[in-house]
Amino acid sequence: MSKTIDLSDGDRAIIRRLQGDLPITAAPYRAIAGELGIPAETLMERIAFFRANGLLKRIGAIVRHQNIGFVSNAMVVWRVDERGIEEAGTLFAAQEFVSHCYRRKPLPDFPYTLYTMIHAASKDECLSRAGTLSRLANISDYRMLFSLKELKKVSMRFF
Repeated sequence: MSKTIDLSDGDRAIIRRLQGDLPITAAPYRAIAGELGIPAETLMERIAFFRANGLLKRIGAIVRHQNIGFVSNAMVVWRVDERGIEEAGTLFAAQEFVSHCYRRKPLPDFPYTLYTMIHAASKDECLSRAGTLSRLANISDYRMLFSLKELKKVSMRFF
């Protein structure tokens, strides 16, 4: 059974502000607290409360890959057995050109269990980076699914 948590107007203001872009500064939460007119400690306490009570899962940054020169992106799906998936996932996630790395249950017609998102300046570089991962983990059964068009890249809005 889920519990209901009453949010104050101040809590709603914090959540509303966290839905937007983080300020580009060395202390973004201090800047947000200033915008909201509350002490930074209060903001951090409320964020901790939201996390502890399951109201906040994560705060993430959306990087516009194309704006920084990564115009080729590919989801690489790997067929890895259960015995090797933790090791391969840890190895892949450590590579600077991999932004996402996660496990999925295999499907009858799609037996891939490990997914990585690779970013590069060109399709050839993406191919090369996938080859590097393949050699590092000694996994040869993989497919590359190249991004054709970005359809959505926005944060959730609750208030």
